[in-house]
Amino acid sequence: MRITKFSAVVGTVAILASLLVFASCGRGEKAANRQAEAAVEQALKATTGKDADVKIDGKSVEVTGEGFKHEFAETAEWPTDMFEGVPKFTFGKIERVSKGQEGGMMKFNIYFRDIEKGGIERYVDLLKEAGWQANLNTAGGPGGLVSGEKDGLGLNFMISIEDGTGMLAVFSGLEK
Repeated sequence: MRITKFSAVVGTVAILASLLVFASCGRGEKAANRQAEAAVEQALKATTGKDADVKIDGKSVEVTGEGFKHEFAETAEWPTDMFEGVPKFTFGKIERVSKGQEGGMMKFNIYFRDIEKGGIERYVDLLKEAGWQANLNTAGGPGGLVSGEKDGLGLNFMISIEDGTGMLAVFSGLEK
């Protein structure tokens, strides 16, 4: 998966926006959100040279601009607009979801905790049943990686077996 410098900056800035909102608690949520939005917009402009519109609403942050859109949300829900044909991972709890669109590529990052023992192997089976070419590589260590492709989509699922956490990245834009 191709991660651009801009995407990395947007992700970092979204985390900073959340911290600014948290630090501003007690001064009124709307005022704190507006202050954080302005600070993040200025940081993005200074770092990337691109104008961005930032909206903070409770536990979600949306960053939009010319040719890109990124959303970050603390949620326990599977994305309703996930690509068709991607099996839902039900062997752990969702902590947060980010999604973005940039340069003709759409991507979802779903962060999990409390992943069940054997859950990743069962997910690989679900992927294969849904027609994905999927592989699991644990290399005998405390973590693992599932990678897969299907119909121009790709996925990577990085997991820590020791602490039961993981991040599923699903993205479009692969050449068929």
